[in-house]
Amino acid sequence: MRIPSQFNDSSLYRPRRGDAKSKKHRSIPGAASSRRRLIRLGVVLLLVVVVMREARRPDLYQTFFDSPQEDWIPIAPPADPTSTLAQTGAPTNRIANRIAATNDDAPASHPTASTPTEETPTEETLSAAVRPVATRWVDAMDVSLQRSWTESLIRIRSGSAQTSTAWSGLTVDQIDAATELLRQPSVQQENETFDEVLAMIQTLRDCAAADACPPGVWGRIASVAAPLLDALQTAAIRRVSDGTFWTSADSDAFYLGLVRSDALPAGGGVTTGTLPLLQQPEIYRGQMIRLVGTLQLAERKTAQSNRAGVESYWKLWIIPADGGIRPTILMTRQLPGLIADSLTADGKWDRPSNPDNPDGKIAAVGRFIKRLPYRSSIGADLAPVVIGRVVGAKGIASTSDAQADADAAGDSVAAGGDLTGLVGVLLAIVGGIALAGFLMYRSALDAKRSRSLRQHAGEDVKLDLDTLADHDAKHEGTQS
Repeated sequence: MRIPSQFNDSSLYRPRRGDAKSKKHRSIPGAASSRRRLIRLGVVLLLVVVVMREARRPDLYQTFFDSPQEDWIPIAPPADPTSTLAQTGAPTNRIANRIAATNDDAPASHPTASTPTEETPTEETLSAAVRPVATRWVDAMDVSLQRSWTESLIRIRSGSAQTSTAWSGLTVDQIDAATELLRQPSVQQENETFDEVLAMIQTLRDCAAADACPPGVWGRIASVAAPLLDALQTAAIRRVSDGTFWTSADSDAFYLGLVRSDALPAGGGVTTGTLPLLQQPEIYRGQMIRLVGTLQLAERKTAQSNRAGVESYWKLWIIPADGGIRPTILMTRQLPGLIADSLTADGKWDRPSNPDNPDGKIAAVGRFIKRLPYRSSIGADLAPVVIGRVVGAKGIASTSDAQADADAAGDSVAAGGDLTGLVGVLLAIVGGIALAGFLMYRSALDAKRSRSLRQHAGEDVKLDLDTLADHDAKHEGTQS
């Protein structure tokens, strides 16, 4: 006698070997089993969602590719880039010998005699309404007028707060022409900052008429001049020729990016590698990029004549710490002393002198502008170019006590935030595993209880054979 299961119609006994119907005796999951499976799948799905949400945070897995944050030494931009340029000479390197020298130089532009200094931070005082006006105004200008505005604003920005600044760039006629463009309805659009822009124009017109600007002019016009420089830089980046060697059309974005790189925030930008910049240049062009990787080569370059006053710059070949082997080029106007002191004569990283950082791990921020051809070991190739500055290095040297205390405080705050996030993820994982284990334990208990009930279901039924025999005899006698 085959006792069927209480949950479904399948047999409780295993099919015999060789039984032709053995394939048909397959258990069909009941409602309770299906419910348990759904609960388990829901728990697993919840864990997958938690992991996917946390996977977008690079700090959770950055430790597998980089050193801990407390090992990094932040590098602040100097007050005067020309006074802190590393004097290590122009190194010769083996890679550069394979690159065409005529195509490796930076683009040329018009000369100027000024050397810009660090911009006084004015981002907190900028009016949000100035930027759209500046963007429309710059779009209405032709290229020559944009270049003149760029040269004049850079000259004033680099001027001293104690002495007068010689004027260059815009003429009175150009300023008047720019004012007429500003008064167009498509540019003005009844913006409340129109009076501030007119005040800046009048100040610059007075400077052009006198052929000099009084001390402290930049501080008075920075709230309008800074977003205007942003719009000019954006327009210059749009003129860059991507995928080619340096051209004259690239000079405006190149040198303006070098001059303004000192004002880039150290914590800004999205961390990325080489391949995203090569495969999606239109998306990243002009955006803030953060590079963390290994310094392979540093080349000191002499700038060609340019209206930004840049005399020299550095070209750094960096392998990002994303597991790839393709380099990214960082163009920077200055190289910090603790980086320059760690270079050999040929521009390579001096491993023996840096036991804490033998591979030359550095961090940098900048703006991506184009993909530059170069000759590699496999032939012609492309490398993304980022213009910015170095903002950190792994444990090369010690800073002052005050700076070290500030860095330690900042690192402790960052470490605390990271620890909180990791604890939340771990708690979610442990909670999900505990819930799944509890449900599996309950399922095992239910199965054991059901099996016990089936095994003892017939023990309370006892057959009296004598009574059954008497009953059968009486029944036969009655029928006869």
